[in-house]
Amino acid sequence: MNKTGRIVVAVLLLVLVTVSATWAQDSGTGKSADQEDGKKLVLDKITVTETRYDNPVTPVDTRYSTQYNVVTEEQIQEQNSYDFQSTLRDVPGVMYQSKNLMGSQTSHSLYIRGRGSSHPSSDVVVQFDGAPRYGGLFGQVLGDGIAVPTIGSIEIYKSPQPSRFGSGYAAVNILPKYMKKEGQEGILSFNGGSYGSLDESVSAGLRKGLFDIYASQSYTTTDGERANSASHQQSLYANTGYQLTKEWNVRFLINQVNGSTEAPRPDETPNAVNGVSWPGAERYKTDTLFATLTVNHEYERASGYLKGYWNDTTFDLLQELTNGNQYANGTGGLWSRQKVILYGARARETLRLWQGGEILVGADLDMTRLKNTQQTYSGLAPTGAGAASVNGGKARRVWDFPDTRLLSPYIAVSHTFGRPEAFHVTPSAGLRYFNHDEFQNKTAPQAGLTVGYAHTDLKINYSRGINYPSPVVLMNFVRTDTPVANAEQYWRNIKPEIVDHYEVGLSHSWPKIASVGATVFRDKGSDRFLAYMGGTIPTQFNDYIGHYEIEGLELTGTVTPVKDLEFFSAATWLTTEATGANGVESDHIPYTPGFQFQAGAKWRFLNNFQIFADMQHLSNLYQGTFVRNNTLNTTALTAKDKLNDITLVNARISYRFDRASLRLSDSKVFFAVNNIFDRDYEYAKGYPMPGTTFFGGFTLKFN
Repeated sequence: MNKTGRIVVAVLLLVLVTVSATWAQDSGTGKSADQEDGKKLVLDKITVTETRYDNPVTPVDTRYSTQYNVVTEEQIQEQNSYDFQSTLRDVPGVMYQSKNLMGSQTSHSLYIRGRGSSHPSSDVVVQFDGAPRYGGLFGQVLGDGIAVPTIGSIEIYKSPQPSRFGSGYAAVNILPKYMKKEGQEGILSFNGGSYGSLDESVSAGLRKGLFDIYASQSYTTTDGERANSASHQQSLYANTGYQLTKEWNVRFLINQVNGSTEAPRPDETPNAVNGVSWPGAERYKTDTLFATLTVNHEYERASGYLKGYWNDTTFDLLQELTNGNQYANGTGGLWSRQKVILYGARARETLRLWQGGEILVGADLDMTRLKNTQQTYSGLAPTGAGAASVNGGKARRVWDFPDTRLLSPYIAVSHTFGRPEAFHVTPSAGLRYFNHDEFQNKTAPQAGLTVGYAHTDLKINYSRGINYPSPVVLMNFVRTDTPVANAEQYWRNIKPEIVDHYEVGLSHSWPKIASVGATVFRDKGSDRFLAYMGGTIPTQFNDYIGHYEIEGLELTGTVTPVKDLEFFSAATWLTTEATGANGVESDHIPYTPGFQFQAGAKWRFLNNFQIFADMQHLSNLYQGTFVRNNTLNTTALTAKDKLNDITLVNARISYRFDRASLRLSDSKVFFAVNNIFDRDYEYAKGYPMPGTTFFGGFTLKFN
């Protein structure tokens, strides 16, 4: 965006601030949305009551001049989302890609403000209950391991925030469901739709005195819109808590998910590899067992938690025939299994030692045990193989990665001068230190300043993001048949990437009526690392010459013109520039739309009816992957990589009812239509997405 464009945008912004409308913003407590929504917030002994608009576009402000977006459980239901990625479709600056109706494939699939298309890499970190839940080996999202019925709400951090999360440029944190209110409930949900799609879940919760428990079972399946596009997922979940004292409580969460998604063949005929015609049809299986144990406490001047977590995930990639069966011996199919164990601890303490001030201190300890096994269904060696062990007539290769440990303590301090309802200023600063046992140590600072009067705030912040290599960068150094002598000497010099993030935001709200907001940001990255996947051993592992920059502008707005009618919208512009060590420049990054627009409306009428509609528009969008190969070179995307503009419109109508005789309350029946105008679109060339689809069902809630 040139200077003239920025001036025009600034003028438009001033006009918007004076004549437009949006939501009543949170007062920058830095707490999760489910902690803030509808609760009293105490700042400088002034008690105010805030109400958050239930939409995904209006960001939540923190005390550290940063922002994050929230998608609530109600919003997920209104969007009629059946897989994890689709729950984020209305969040500004966020997009996902798929090749079928529902389910998730491997590699990159979720993108946040131009991050996420590098492979292998963990640019975007996915957390569940504040603990890592993603593919720790290649950095995949592994959305099949997250069941929608277990989600209470989702926090989306679209920029580095050292006081919120560690390694990575952006993060998604899922807040799990639990029983919040005294009493008991049972919920039965059943719905289905196009292409043999079916979704059912049964859950029950109890909160009585000091004890609470919530448990659920769910199963989601679809035949898919064409051959080899089916998806299946089943989940068992429990979240229980006990109040030890007035100030202390303990919670235990456990979740087992088994998912399977097929990726269909592309429209075009696949190329031959090593004399074998490899079909594009693949199947991904994700089996995960996840658990957290958390001890929480809350006093007047101090609150925090200590959390331990365990994530045991097995991820299989199976190349298959077009009829969905695995290759028979002698035809050359490939099977790859990733065994990922992530475990560690989280500690966090918020101190309010003086009026208007806050000290945030904590530490994350993350450890991994990783292994990758690959073999064929024939005697052929895996693609690119040198020597490979043979087991039972099948070529097999094993990558035994070193166990890793990352310790990252952090501290942040903020102080508010003035009063929230009048003039106020909040400066802040923070620092996170990364100590890694395999790669170089790094430090990530942050600083922020909020200046505001009543419902208008100007936020300025700087932060540094640190992105550690996922262990797969060591790929051919850790093979059991590695051709590299003294391999360890190479990876000791690999540095993590860094990005310097600058952001300015301006927001204004008319409480309970409307609000507007604008955010301008710039990312400048360097030290891009590569992965040694095969071939010639690199002479360097970080790009000291090339660089990349992402600049963006995000506008958001909501308005409630009359009771029971709400509108929200957001627009995001992104410009990118990347230069490789070979000097090649590119002004496009895969899956980074030049323009993105999201909008929605919710209307309650005739007491019990509600219509929810939303739309997504993406333009100037390119497919592809920033592969971290051995050369650190940048390859400019061309016209053949450009995708057609995407515009989707969806709607859902529901009817709410109560039946005291059956102990039913807040129960619903619904009918939904996605891609109403039957638009042709695709996220990858050769993989057309479904046209108009229909869904219907009911939810019975027993009290």
